[in-house]
Amino acid sequence: MSLRLQITLLFGAILALTLAIAAYLGTSIAERAVEEGVRERTLEVARSVLSEVDLTPETRDSDRARVAERLVASLARHRGLRFAELALRRPGKDDIIHITLGKNGPETTFEQRDFLFSAKQRARLLGEGDARVAQADVPVNDSFGRPVANLRVESYVADAERIAIRERTVFLWVAAGSALVLVIAFTLILGRMLALPLSQLSAAMAEVASGASGPPHIPGAARQDEIGTVARGLDAMLGRLRGFSRELQERVDAATADLAQKNRTLAELNDLLVEARRDLTSKEQLAALGQLSGTIAHELGNPLNAISGHVQLLARDKGCPREMKEQLLVIDREVKRMTSIIRRFLDSARALTPAPEPVEIMALIDEALSLTVSAEARARIEVRREVPPEMGSATLDPSLVRHVLTNFISNAVDAMSHGGRLVVKARRDGDQIALTVEDSGPGIGAEERKHIFEPFYSTKPKGKGTGLGLSICREIAGALKGRIEVESALGRGSAFTLYVPAPAWRAPEAA
Repeated sequence: MSLRLQITLLFGAILALTLAIAAYLGTSIAERAVEEGVRERTLEVARSVLSEVDLTPETRDSDRARVAERLVASLARHRGLRFAELALRRPGKDDIIHITLGKNGPETTFEQRDFLFSAKQRARLLGEGDARVAQADVPVNDSFGRPVANLRVESYVADAERIAIRERTVFLWVAAGSALVLVIAFTLILGRMLALPLSQLSAAMAEVASGASGPPHIPGAARQDEIGTVARGLDAMLGRLRGFSRELQERVDAATADLAQKNRTLAELNDLLVEARRDLTSKEQLAALGQLSGTIAHELGNPLNAISGHVQLLARDKGCPREMKEQLLVIDREVKRMTSIIRRFLDSARALTPAPEPVEIMALIDEALSLTVSAEARARIEVRREVPPEMGSATLDPSLVRHVLTNFISNAVDAMSHGGRLVVKARRDGDQIALTVEDSGPGIGAEERKHIFEPFYSTKPKGKGTGLGLSICREIAGALKGRIEVESALGRGSAFTLYVPAPAWRAPEAA
């Protein structure tokens, strides 16, 4: 068998195999693209139908039969659909409207059951063969982001798969014909286009191989035709290249390993340096905080004791009106709280020791709001309290928790100097209580959030804050074996949440 025939047959086999693989991959990709297009179209149809039905609160609360009529009218304007399901949230069981689109027209059924609403829009492919469908879910949320309705639409995918199979068959026949034409053309021009290049390449390879000694063996080097000459030349070149490549690779591997080790060592040293610098800065700030605590306690302790004594004397005066006595008692209680805060502030340089006791959560929040939000602030800010009635009492340190709450509320009020909305929430999270203070202020940037708990760091204007409030709150949260989480973004307000262990309080049973 001649060399030209061998090359022709080999070229034809490779070409046919390559075109077949390309045809198969191309049609497979086309099939997936068609399925993806059907899936995306189903999602778009679901969105379009949902916008046409216009599920406003009045529409959702209307008769479900009227809603079903509007849904059927909207579905009729789209082709390729097989099924639609609309779930409407109700106080008890949810209303489910099923619409099957068959050859005899739409069939509508109703059902009431608990429905699992989707949190976000999604589209997926289900089933196999002729039963393969594209399914899309589009939820409808209220102003609080809670799902109140969900539309599910299914469309057929089998038609798209049949089209892809037909295209694959056509593509394979075209590929086979093209391969045959190319093989014939290659055979006709092989003598003219291949013989001369091979002779030139043979001469070049012979020159390259003339100075080599002991090259690695490759198959075909013993042949006496042009391919044998190319094989011998390639054998010599590969021998030198392999040696050079092996040596170069060894050097690169050694240098890479050494560089990687040095980089790891440098990264570890850098992390240790950053941590040491942060720890040193924190200790310096806490030391300054301790000195400031001593000065505050010394300068404010005696005046506060004097104020407390005089307030108690005024409250005991028989001529003091009852309303004034109640106000004096509030003043006396707050003076004592200030004294307790200063004492705990001093203890923060050493250790905070919580004193847990039964506390009514709703009353604790009301007290923090009344102490922090002034009448002037209430005139420009909408204040809301969201505490479940079943929250009841819990065992925690009311003074420390109140201190954290008042700090959160005070910061929220300061952030809304031109008005806004303040919401204080409470909820149970296992054996913990989560107390959240949300505001609609300007929010805190990502870079600033990294530093808000550092001592003496403040985002307020100069003279409006000391930068100690959140730092002390974090110390208090640690003493309570809890934590503080912050959610904030520029232009979206902020939400500070205190998580503290607080088991529900139960009165001791009588002996």
